[in-house]
Amino acid sequence: MLRGFGMSPAASRSFVMGVALSAVMVAAPAFAQDAAPPAAPVLALDGDAATITVLIKPDKTADFEAVLAKVKESLGKSEKPARKEQAAGWTVYKANTPGPNGNTIYVMLITPVVKGEEYDISRLIAEVFPVEVQEYFQKYKDSFVGRGITPMTKLMSMGQ
Repeated sequence: MLRGFGMSPAASRSFVMGVALSAVMVAAPAFAQDAAPPAAPVLALDGDAATITVLIKPDKTADFEAVLAKVKESLGKSEKPARKEQAAGWTVYKANTPGPNGNTIYVMLITPVVKGEEYDISRLIAEVFPVEVQEYFQKYKDSFVGRGITPMTKLMSMGQ
């Protein structure tokens, strides 16, 4: 089981610790505004919906929330119609109580998932703010403890 989370080995496979995120994020440098982004997304989501649970250092929540605000701004200012769809289905929640080791828990509920689209935070910021992305990447990296992604397929609606 993943320590502190009580996750089974199967559930923990989708959990990414900070070092892995840093490797993915560093491998995704900002690109010039006139250059084409990579064809394949770094983080595409599967399923009808997904949750992304992020653990943030308790003294870095303001930095992480600034990153989230920049992602929201990027999605809103993007000229890509898919980004508007993503924004419409992307809600972020903050836990009322601390998580493991006092870390702050954020849960992103994405429903519906816009299939084949980028959900990597630094890539989304870089699309609209190619110069500022490094500043926000550093804030994200410095605040980050871990992340879990859970893709889901709709089973039923209780109201229908």
